[in-house]
Amino acid sequence: MTDEKPRVLIVDDSRGDIRIVNESLKELYTTLAATDGEKALELALKDPKPEVILMDVEMPGMNGYETCKKIKSNPHIADIDVIFVSAHDTADEIVAGYDAGGTDYLTKPIEPKELLKKIKIAIEQRRHRLDITSAKSDVEKIALTAMTSAGEQGVVFNFLRESYTANSLEQLADMIVSAVDQYDLKNAVQIRNKTDVIDQASDHCVIPLEQELLARLKDHNSVIEKGHRAIFNYGEISLLIKNVGSDKDKWGRIRDHITLLLQDAQTKCQSIAMKDQVSSVITSANEALEHMTQYQKIHKEESQKIVDKMLVNLEASYSSLCLTGPQEEMLSEQIQSGVNESLSHHEKGAEFESELKKIISSLTKIGTA
Repeated sequence: MTDEKPRVLIVDDSRGDIRIVNESLKELYTTLAATDGEKALELALKDPKPEVILMDVEMPGMNGYETCKKIKSNPHIADIDVIFVSAHDTADEIVAGYDAGGTDYLTKPIEPKELLKKIKIAIEQRRHRLDITSAKSDVEKIALTAMTSAGEQGVVFNFLRESYTANSLEQLADMIVSAVDQYDLKNAVQIRNKTDVIDQASDHCVIPLEQELLARLKDHNSVIEKGHRAIFNYGEISLLIKNVGSDKDKWGRIRDHITLLLQDAQTKCQSIAMKDQVSSVITSANEALEHMTQYQKIHKEESQKIVDKMLVNLEASYSSLCLTGPQEEMLSEQIQSGVNESLSHHEKGAEFESELKKIISSLTKIGTA
Protein backbone atom coordinates (compact mmCIF):
# COMPACT_ATOMS: atom_id res chain seq x y z
CA MET A 1 0.00 0.00 0.00
CA THR A 2 1.42 3.39 -1.02
CA ASP A 3 2.07 5.84 1.82
CA GLU A 4 0.22 9.02 0.83
CA LYS A 5 1.48 11.13 3.70
CA PRO A 6 3.80 14.00 2.69
CA ARG A 7 7.43 13.23 3.47
CA VAL A 8 9.51 15.46 5.75
CA LEU A 9 13.29 15.09 6.13
CA ILE A 10 14.64 16.10 9.58
CA VAL A 11 18.33 17.04 9.56
CA ASP A 12 19.92 17.56 12.98
CA ASP A 13 23.11 16.31 14.64
CA SER A 14 21.14 15.86 17.89
CA ARG A 15 19.22 12.60 17.94
CA GLY A 16 17.25 13.91 20.92
CA ASP A 17 16.02 16.90 18.90
CA ILE A 18 15.12 14.56 16.03
CA ARG A 19 12.97 12.46 18.36
CA ILE A 20 11.16 15.54 19.70
CA VAL A 21 10.38 16.85 16.20
CA ASN A 22 9.37 13.38 15.00
CA GLU A 23 6.80 13.11 17.82
CA SER A 24 5.14 16.31 16.60
CA LEU A 25 5.04 15.18 12.94
CA LYS A 26 4.50 11.43 12.87
CA GLU A 27 0.68 11.50 12.80
CA LEU A 28 0.49 13.76 9.72
CA TYR A 29 3.75 13.10 7.89
CA THR A 30 6.17 10.37 6.95
CA THR A 31 9.47 11.41 8.48
CA LEU A 32 13.07 10.70 7.49
CA ALA A 33 16.09 11.63 9.59
CA ALA A 34 19.73 12.50 8.97
CA THR A 35 22.38 13.58 11.48
CA ASP A 36 24.71 15.27 8.97
CA GLY A 37 24.64 17.08 5.63
CA GLU A 38 26.02 14.22 3.55
CA LYS A 39 23.31 11.81 4.73
CA ALA A 40 20.68 14.50 4.14
CA LEU A 41 21.74 14.83 0.47
CA GLU A 42 21.62 11.08 0.07
CA LEU A 43 18.07 10.80 1.49
CA ALA A 44 16.83 13.83 -0.44
CA LEU A 45 17.79 12.20 -3.74
CA LYS A 46 15.94 8.94 -3.03
CA ASP A 47 12.42 8.43 -4.39
CA PRO A 48 9.89 9.27 -3.19
CA LYS A 49 11.60 12.55 -2.37
CA PRO A 50 10.72 14.67 0.68
CA GLU A 51 8.56 17.75 0.15
CA VAL A 52 10.10 19.68 3.04
CA ILE A 53 13.47 19.56 4.78
CA LEU A 54 13.87 20.81 8.36
CA MET A 55 17.53 21.86 8.38
CA ASP A 56 19.50 22.51 11.57
CA VAL A 57 21.94 25.37 10.99
CA GLU A 58 24.75 24.39 13.34
CA MET A 59 26.14 20.95 12.50
CA PRO A 60 29.71 19.58 12.48
CA GLY A 61 31.31 19.20 9.08
CA MET A 62 28.95 20.61 6.43
CA ASN A 63 26.59 23.03 8.21
CA GLY A 64 22.96 23.64 7.32
CA TYR A 65 23.61 26.57 4.98
CA GLU A 66 26.22 24.62 2.98
CA THR A 67 23.94 21.59 2.79
CA CYS A 68 21.06 23.73 1.56
CA LYS A 69 23.23 25.29 -1.16
CA LYS A 70 24.13 21.82 -2.42
CA ILE A 71 20.46 20.84 -2.47
CA LYS A 72 19.51 23.98 -4.40
CA SER A 73 22.34 23.46 -6.90
CA ASN A 74 21.03 20.00 -7.81
CA PRO A 75 18.18 20.29 -10.37
CA HIS A 76 16.68 16.98 -9.19
CA ILE A 77 15.97 18.27 -5.67
CA ALA A 78 16.21 22.06 -6.00
CA ASP A 79 12.43 22.43 -5.70
CA ILE A 80 12.30 20.97 -2.16
CA ASP A 81 11.51 23.66 0.43
CA VAL A 82 14.11 24.02 3.21
CA ILE A 83 13.07 25.39 6.60
CA PHE A 84 16.07 26.33 8.73
CA VAL A 85 16.10 25.62 12.46
CA SER A 86 18.38 27.86 14.50
CA ALA A 87 18.94 28.96 18.08
CA HIS A 88 19.36 32.55 16.81
CA ASP A 89 16.93 35.10 15.33
CA THR A 90 18.95 37.92 13.80
CA ALA A 91 18.81 39.73 10.47
CA ASP A 92 22.20 38.18 9.55
CA GLU A 93 20.79 34.68 10.16
CA ILE A 94 17.73 35.44 8.00
CA VAL A 95 19.89 36.83 5.17
CA ALA A 96 22.24 33.85 5.35
CA GLY A 97 19.29 31.44 5.24
CA TYR A 98 17.76 33.23 2.30
CA ASP A 99 21.09 33.37 0.44
CA ALA A 100 21.44 29.62 0.92
CA GLY A 101 18.02 29.03 -0.65
CA GLY A 102 15.80 28.53 2.40
CA THR A 103 12.12 29.42 2.37
CA ASP A 104 11.47 29.83 6.12
CA TYR A 105 13.05 29.52 9.54
CA LEU A 106 12.22 28.33 13.06
CA THR A 107 13.84 29.36 16.31
CA LYS A 108 14.74 26.79 18.95
CA PRO A 109 13.12 25.60 21.14
CA ILE A 110 10.55 24.64 18.49
CA GLU A 111 6.87 25.19 19.30
CA PRO A 112 4.89 22.25 17.83
CA LYS A 113 1.95 24.33 16.57
CA GLU A 114 4.26 26.77 14.75
CA LEU A 115 6.22 23.83 13.31
CA LEU A 116 3.09 22.19 11.88
CA LYS A 117 1.85 25.51 10.52
CA LYS A 118 5.10 26.30 8.70
CA ILE A 119 5.39 22.81 7.22
CA LYS A 120 1.81 22.97 5.97
CA ILE A 121 2.44 26.36 4.33
CA ALA A 122 5.69 25.13 2.73
CA ILE A 123 4.01 22.03 1.25
CA GLU A 124 1.04 24.02 -0.09
CA GLN A 125 3.29 26.63 -1.71
CA ARG A 126 5.59 24.00 -3.24
CA ARG A 127 2.66 22.14 -4.76
CA HIS A 128 1.21 25.39 -6.02
CA ARG A 129 4.52 26.27 -7.69
CA LEU A 130 4.67 22.87 -9.37
CA ASP A 131 1.05 23.19 -10.57
CA ILE A 132 1.67 26.53 -12.26
CA THR A 133 5.13 25.80 -13.70
CA SER A 134 3.82 25.01 -17.18
CA ALA A 135 1.38 27.92 -17.24
CA LYS A 136 4.00 30.31 -15.87
CA SER A 137 6.41 29.31 -18.63
CA ASP A 138 3.83 30.30 -21.26
CA VAL A 139 3.13 33.60 -19.49
CA GLU A 140 6.85 34.42 -19.34
CA LYS A 141 7.19 33.83 -23.08
CA ILE A 142 4.23 36.11 -23.81
CA ALA A 143 5.59 38.76 -21.44
CA LEU A 144 9.04 38.61 -23.04
CA THR A 145 7.53 38.99 -26.51
CA ALA A 146 5.48 41.97 -25.36
CA MET A 147 8.52 43.58 -23.77
CA THR A 148 10.63 43.14 -26.90
CA SER A 149 8.00 44.71 -29.15
CA ALA A 150 7.09 47.59 -26.86
CA GLY A 151 10.61 48.26 -25.66
CA GLU A 152 11.91 48.55 -22.13
CA GLN A 153 10.57 52.08 -21.69
CA GLY A 154 7.15 50.99 -22.89
CA VAL A 155 6.78 48.90 -19.72
CA VAL A 156 7.16 52.03 -17.59
CA PHE A 157 4.85 54.12 -19.79
CA ASN A 158 2.16 51.45 -19.67
CA PHE A 159 2.47 51.24 -15.89
CA LEU A 160 2.22 55.04 -15.53
CA ARG A 161 -0.99 54.99 -17.56
CA GLU A 162 -2.58 51.95 -15.92
CA SER A 163 -1.63 52.80 -12.32
CA TYR A 164 -4.12 55.68 -12.32
CA THR A 165 -6.93 53.11 -12.40
CA ALA A 166 -5.74 51.37 -9.21
CA ASN A 167 -8.25 51.85 -6.40
CA SER A 168 -6.55 49.68 -3.77
CA LEU A 169 -3.06 48.72 -2.61
CA GLU A 170 -3.76 45.12 -3.72
CA GLN A 171 -4.41 46.30 -7.29
CA LEU A 172 -1.28 48.46 -7.21
CA ALA A 173 0.84 45.52 -5.99
CA ASP A 174 -0.47 43.33 -8.81
CA MET A 175 0.37 46.05 -11.35
CA ILE A 176 3.94 46.44 -10.02
CA VAL A 177 4.59 42.69 -10.13
CA SER A 178 3.09 42.40 -13.62
CA ALA A 179 5.15 45.32 -14.94
CA VAL A 180 8.48 44.11 -13.52
CA ASP A 181 7.70 40.57 -14.71
CA GLN A 182 7.75 41.90 -18.27
CA TYR A 183 11.51 42.39 -17.88
CA ASP A 184 11.72 38.63 -17.29
CA LEU A 185 12.59 39.34 -13.65
CA LYS A 186 11.21 37.16 -10.87
CA ASN A 187 10.07 39.55 -8.19
CA ALA A 188 8.15 40.06 -4.98
CA VAL A 189 6.65 43.33 -3.75
CA GLN A 190 5.54 44.46 -0.30
CA ILE A 191 3.33 47.52 0.29
CA ARG A 192 2.71 48.69 3.85
CA ASN A 193 0.21 51.06 5.42
CA LYS A 194 -0.85 51.77 9.02
CA THR A 195 -2.99 48.63 9.32
CA ASP A 196 -2.00 46.16 6.60
CA VAL A 197 0.94 44.61 4.77
CA ILE A 198 0.25 43.52 1.19
CA ASP A 199 2.61 40.92 -0.32
CA GLN A 200 2.55 39.79 -3.95
CA ALA A 201 4.98 37.92 -6.20
CA SER A 202 5.39 37.01 -9.83
CA ASP A 203 4.81 33.33 -9.04
CA HIS A 204 1.92 34.18 -6.67
CA CYS A 205 3.87 32.69 -3.73
CA VAL A 206 5.68 35.07 -1.37
CA ILE A 207 7.68 32.80 0.93
CA PRO A 208 7.98 33.81 4.62
CA LEU A 209 11.69 34.60 4.39
CA GLU A 210 11.04 37.05 1.55
CA GLN A 211 8.33 38.76 3.60
CA GLU A 212 10.67 38.99 6.59
CA LEU A 213 13.58 40.22 4.49
CA LEU A 214 11.54 43.00 2.86
CA ALA A 215 10.13 44.10 6.23
CA ARG A 216 13.54 44.21 7.93
CA LEU A 217 15.35 46.05 5.13
CA LYS A 218 12.59 48.58 4.34
CA ASP A 219 14.43 51.43 6.09
CA HIS A 220 17.82 50.74 4.45
CA ASN A 221 19.17 52.18 1.18
CA SER A 222 16.77 52.86 -1.69
CA VAL A 223 18.59 50.21 -3.75
CA ILE A 224 20.43 47.24 -2.22
CA GLU A 225 22.28 44.91 -4.59
CA LYS A 226 23.96 41.63 -3.68
CA GLY A 227 24.87 38.99 -6.22
CA HIS A 228 21.85 38.04 -8.31
CA ARG A 229 19.45 39.81 -5.96
CA ALA A 230 18.35 43.45 -5.57
CA ILE A 231 15.94 45.22 -3.23
CA PHE A 232 14.34 48.60 -3.98
CA ASN A 233 12.86 50.69 -1.15
CA TYR A 234 10.63 53.66 -1.95
CA GLY A 235 8.46 54.95 0.90
CA GLU A 236 5.89 52.29 1.76
CA ILE A 237 6.93 50.03 -1.15
CA SER A 238 9.74 47.45 -1.22
CA LEU A 239 10.54 45.34 -4.28
CA LEU A 240 12.73 42.25 -4.37
CA ILE A 241 14.34 41.19 -7.66
CA LYS A 242 15.41 37.55 -7.45
CA ASN A 243 17.32 36.99 -10.70
CA VAL A 244 19.46 39.98 -11.68
CA GLY A 245 21.20 39.06 -14.92
CA SER A 246 24.92 39.13 -15.71
CA ASP A 247 24.52 41.75 -18.48
CA LYS A 248 25.51 44.87 -16.51
CA ASP A 249 24.51 47.35 -19.23
CA LYS A 250 21.04 45.85 -19.57
CA TRP A 251 20.57 45.66 -15.80
CA GLY A 252 21.66 49.30 -15.46
CA ARG A 253 18.91 50.40 -17.87
CA ILE A 254 16.24 48.22 -16.28
CA ARG A 255 17.25 49.39 -12.79
CA ASP A 256 16.60 52.98 -13.87
CA HIS A 257 13.24 52.00 -15.36
CA ILE A 258 12.23 50.22 -12.15
CA THR A 259 13.24 53.27 -10.12
CA LEU A 260 10.91 55.50 -12.17
CA LEU A 261 8.14 52.91 -11.94
CA LEU A 262 8.39 52.67 -8.13
CA GLN A 263 8.54 56.44 -7.69
CA ASP A 264 5.22 56.72 -9.52
CA ALA A 265 3.84 53.75 -7.56
CA GLN A 266 4.74 55.45 -4.26
CA THR A 267 2.87 58.59 -5.36
CA LYS A 268 -0.15 56.43 -6.23
CA CYS A 269 0.17 54.65 -2.89
CA GLN A 270 -0.06 57.99 -1.07
CA SER A 271 -3.05 58.96 -3.23
CA ILE A 272 -4.89 55.75 -2.31
CA ALA A 273 -4.14 56.30 1.38
CA MET A 274 -5.41 59.89 1.20
CA LYS A 275 -8.53 58.75 -0.63
CA ASP A 276 -9.21 56.18 2.09
CA GLN A 277 -8.78 58.87 4.75
CA VAL A 278 -11.17 61.24 2.95
CA SER A 279 -13.70 58.44 2.62
CA SER A 280 -13.44 57.73 6.35
CA VAL A 281 -13.89 61.41 7.23
CA ILE A 282 -16.92 61.68 4.93
CA THR A 283 -18.51 58.61 6.51
CA SER A 284 -17.97 60.04 10.00
CA ALA A 285 -19.37 63.42 8.92
CA ASN A 286 -22.49 61.80 7.46
CA GLU A 287 -23.05 59.85 10.67
CA ALA A 288 -22.58 62.99 12.79
CA LEU A 289 -24.99 64.95 10.58
CA GLU A 290 -27.60 62.21 10.84
CA HIS A 291 -27.30 62.25 14.62
CA MET A 292 -27.57 66.05 14.60
CA THR A 293 -30.72 65.92 12.44
CA GLN A 294 -32.35 63.38 14.74
CA TYR A 295 -31.42 65.45 17.78
CA GLN A 296 -32.85 68.63 16.24
CA LYS A 297 -36.09 66.84 15.41
CA ILE A 298 -36.49 65.42 18.92
CA HIS A 299 -35.50 68.74 20.51
CA LYS A 300 -38.06 70.63 18.41
CA GLU A 301 -40.85 68.17 19.32
CA GLU A 302 -39.99 68.33 23.03
CA SER A 303 -39.81 72.13 22.96
CA GLN A 304 -43.23 72.31 21.30
CA LYS A 305 -44.69 70.03 23.96
CA ILE A 306 -43.26 72.19 26.75
CA VAL A 307 -44.66 75.38 25.18
CA ASP A 308 -48.10 73.84 24.60
CA LYS A 309 -48.23 72.65 28.22
CA MET A 310 -47.16 76.08 29.45
CA LEU A 311 -49.90 77.81 27.41
CA VAL A 312 -52.56 75.43 28.75
CA ASN A 313 -51.39 76.00 32.34
CA LEU A 314 -51.25 79.73 31.82
CA GLU A 315 -54.75 79.97 30.37
CA ALA A 316 -56.04 77.86 33.26
CA SER A 317 -54.54 80.35 35.74
CA TYR A 318 -56.02 83.49 34.14
CA SER A 319 -59.06 83.43 36.45
CA SER A 320 -56.91 83.35 39.59
CA LEU A 321 -54.83 86.28 38.35
CA CYS A 322 -57.92 88.48 38.02
CA LEU A 323 -56.84 89.72 34.55
CA THR A 324 -59.13 91.61 32.26
CA GLY A 325 -59.91 90.24 28.78
CA PRO A 326 -57.49 92.64 27.01
CA GLN A 327 -54.74 91.79 29.52
CA GLU A 328 -55.20 88.05 28.94
CA GLU A 329 -55.09 88.60 25.16
CA MET A 330 -51.95 90.75 25.35
CA LEU A 331 -50.15 88.22 27.56
CA SER A 332 -51.05 85.35 25.25
CA GLU A 333 -49.81 87.29 22.21
CA GLN A 334 -46.44 88.01 23.87
CA ILE A 335 -45.97 84.37 24.82
CA GLN A 336 -46.92 83.22 21.31
CA SER A 337 -44.46 85.72 19.83
CA GLY A 338 -41.67 84.17 21.91
CA VAL A 339 -42.73 80.70 20.81
CA ASN A 340 -42.69 81.73 17.13
CA GLU A 341 -39.18 83.20 17.54
CA SER A 342 -37.96 79.95 19.10
CA LEU A 343 -39.41 77.93 16.20
CA SER A 344 -37.71 80.33 13.76
CA HIS A 345 -34.35 79.49 15.33
CA HIS A 346 -35.11 75.79 14.82
CA GLU A 347 -35.82 76.42 11.13
CA LYS A 348 -32.50 78.24 10.74
CA GLY A 349 -30.79 75.18 12.25
CA ALA A 350 -32.49 73.04 9.59
CA GLU A 351 -31.18 75.37 6.88
CA PHE A 352 -27.66 75.00 8.34
CA GLU A 353 -27.97 71.21 8.20
CA SER A 354 -29.05 71.43 4.57
CA GLU A 355 -25.93 73.44 3.70
CA LEU A 356 -23.77 70.89 5.54
CA LYS A 357 -25.32 68.09 3.50
CA LYS A 358 -24.43 69.92 0.28
CA ILE A 359 -20.80 70.31 1.40
CA ILE A 360 -20.51 66.62 2.37
CA SER A 361 -22.11 65.59 -0.93
CA SER A 362 -19.48 67.61 -2.83
CA LEU A 363 -16.68 66.01 -0.79
CA THR A 364 -18.12 62.57 -1.50
CA LYS A 365 -17.93 63.22 -5.27
CA ILE A 366 -14.29 64.32 -4.91
CA GLY A 367 -13.44 61.29 -2.76
CA THR A 368 -14.88 58.82 -5.26
CA ALA A 369 -13.44 60.51 -8.36
